[in-house]
Amino acid sequence: MNSEISILKFNRKTNFWLLRAEGGKYFSDFLNNDYVGIKYNKLTIDNIKKLQKQEFVTLEDIKQLMFKQYIKDNKTTIDNLSTTAKAQLTIHAKQTYLFVYEIKIGDFILVPAKHSYEFALGIVIGDPYDESITNIEKLKKDYENQDISYKPSGYLKRRSVQWISIINRNDLPKELAWIMNAHQAVASLDIDNKTKLFNLVSPVYKYEGKFYLRVHTSKGSEFSISDWSKLVSVFPKEKSNNIDMKANINSPGFFTLVTHSINDIHFFIEVAFGSGVFGSFVFILNKSLKLLLGKENLKKKGLIETCQDIWSKHKQNKVKNLKADIEYRELKAKDIRGKELGLSIRKEGKPIEKNKDKIISLDMKKPKDKTDN
Repeated sequence: MNSEISILKFNRKTNFWLLRAEGGKYFSDFLNNDYVGIKYNKLTIDNIKKLQKQEFVTLEDIKQLMFKQYIKDNKTTIDNLSTTAKAQLTIHAKQTYLFVYEIKIGDFILVPAKHSYEFALGIVIGDPYDESITNIEKLKKDYENQDISYKPSGYLKRRSVQWISIINRNDLPKELAWIMNAHQAVASLDIDNKTKLFNLVSPVYKYEGKFYLRVHTSKGSEFSISDWSKLVSVFPKEKSNNIDMKANINSPGFFTLVTHSINDIHFFIEVAFGSGVFGSFVFILNKSLKLLLGKENLKKKGLIETCQDIWSKHKQNKVKNLKADIEYRELKAKDIRGKELGLSIRKEGKPIEKNKDKIISLDMKKPKDKTDN
């Protein structure tokens, strides 16, 4: 039966990126309209496509094209450009190169809300494109007429994104602490242990031939040696030899089970959380994730794999409330040992909600910090 259960799979080609949205200024616009974008409209995707007749397009090619376009639009010469203008154009060129050529379909995006208290997590589902001026002007007018409460970016260069959830900054890996003060419009979130990023997407997944299960414990830093003994005792000796455990016990904390066999994950969930729940848990989890990740173009490129069929209804998801799409049951321990240890399995973050009748601002208020008294 376990072999029939499909598990979300990642590979090394799956990357994570930070898109700042001008410090969260256009956070709500990105989320409401399912895209990410970058500024400097003078150089468009249509302009860049002319370069693609070449065998390779380099950062220097983009830089030269940007300088040429700027000089043309401003009726000047390169000799008359100020040092500041040259530096800014060079920065824009690098951002554009990363946005167009380095970010791939199937990569994940983090966008900060204002003050970086929370981050939207999404997956790139389309190639770069230019938004129509008509649509940009319409949104601008809607904002001026107060038909929408968020300010539209006006960015031309865009990529379509399917948003997944809102992540609290305290739930990000410690290796990403620098992004709270990041100034780059586009930055790669490259850390040695990618599983810390995959944990943001799903608590159970497969990566490089191993299965991972992230389990939360409400006991956090109070997790004692006796507690560890109770946890380890869940597994019979023949199974415990095949399972690695990685822990990050704070308040609350978590540990991750790592094994080569999905049967070990199955066994742990059945023992700690109740008989017969494994299949329904994974089904509910993957039901939500396949809506977000199970697109044909992702499967063809091999960046995100799912073993389930694609739901055609996903194509109509643009305007509807996404809560039902990504919501699934949080498992809480039923076994005596599991209850004593405060064990649960949950997806990081919370659903992104949209109002069908009137698009609302999604900027988040500052949450109470976990370290606050």
